[in-house]
Amino acid sequence: MKGFSNVLYVVIFWVLVAEQPGFAKNKTENIFVEARGSYSIFMAHRPNLLAYPTGHFGMYEFNVGVKTSGSKTWHQLYHYPHIGLSIFYTNIANNKYTGSAAATLAYIQFPYARFKKSQFNFKLALGPGWLEKKFDRINNYKNLVTGTHLNAAIQLTQSYAIELTPRQLISFGICLTHFSNGAFKLPNLGVNLAGLQLGYQFKFNDVRNPLLDTNKFERKLNYLFAYSCGLKQVYPVLGKQYFLSNFSFIILNNYKEKASVGLLFDLFKDDSVINQMKYDTDSSNNDKTNLQAGIGAVYEIAIDKFTIPLAAGFYVYNNYKVLPVMYLKFALNYYITKNIHVSFNLKSHYAKADYFSYGMGFRF
Repeated sequence: MKGFSNVLYVVIFWVLVAEQPGFAKNKTENIFVEARGSYSIFMAHRPNLLAYPTGHFGMYEFNVGVKTSGSKTWHQLYHYPHIGLSIFYTNIANNKYTGSAAATLAYIQFPYARFKKSQFNFKLALGPGWLEKKFDRINNYKNLVTGTHLNAAIQLTQSYAIELTPRQLISFGICLTHFSNGAFKLPNLGVNLAGLQLGYQFKFNDVRNPLLDTNKFERKLNYLFAYSCGLKQVYPVLGKQYFLSNFSFIILNNYKEKASVGLLFDLFKDDSVINQMKYDTDSSNNDKTNLQAGIGAVYEIAIDKFTIPLAAGFYVYNNYKVLPVMYLKFALNYYITKNIHVSFNLKSHYAKADYFSYGMGFRF
């Protein structure tokens, strides 16, 4: 794994620098560097991807991060998670259709089971990803996974870390990485990569603040209005892009400091639906409306100024009968003020992504 060796050399360089007298004092509080490598496969999640290369290949990461110190309540609620930036690269087994892939990911890693010298961690990473090759109707017509070079990259990692010394750790885990443009431009079957991961981490320091008083927490109801919109392309490939929008009303009960549960009411307007119904012989679609309404449940995680709502809903009104009854929604919200947030959203029908959208909302 030549790529992993190169990343490891960078980490070793920083370790040698950090060992110099006085380097870690005050300047590198809780900072760490980390190299991770994965023995990976391309996941052919659709029958028409079975012809893609099936050999094993390497995925490589270089991470720079900070272990939260406990200076804020949420640090301690989540057991001092890690936050940082990850540089990712893989050649996808020299796949002639997709080429190599790279990404720059912001991440947060949660320790959820800790022991004296080890712990289990879950890592969530999100950021822009780049695929070397995209669909081209003449030169690369067998690329069915993406119609754009620029994609969203999402990574989930489950790992077990063992402390070698107070400042050095080694980790073993399973890593899943996904690239998709959210149907902004077809084709968009997406790239799914999975691998067994090995990692090495060096910590420059490890400072923890005293526990904070969290007894001031009070349960209360929150009401949210949110709006998001985006563009979506439907088949045939190289066709028109359609405007879509979603208005949501959410009632949330924050039953504990880091989580809320509630009800979700959705109104969707998807201009691509009318186009799709032109080719649908179902006579129940004859009124050609593109409005959809849904109701569902939502679970929201709060991390400082960020919230991550996960929702499952059912259409109570949907003229396009081809769609499943159930839909799923994922969002990443950032509160720019106490009550106003901006958002990145994903809607899907089971495991099939429908579209990405961007918006804002108000909470009271």
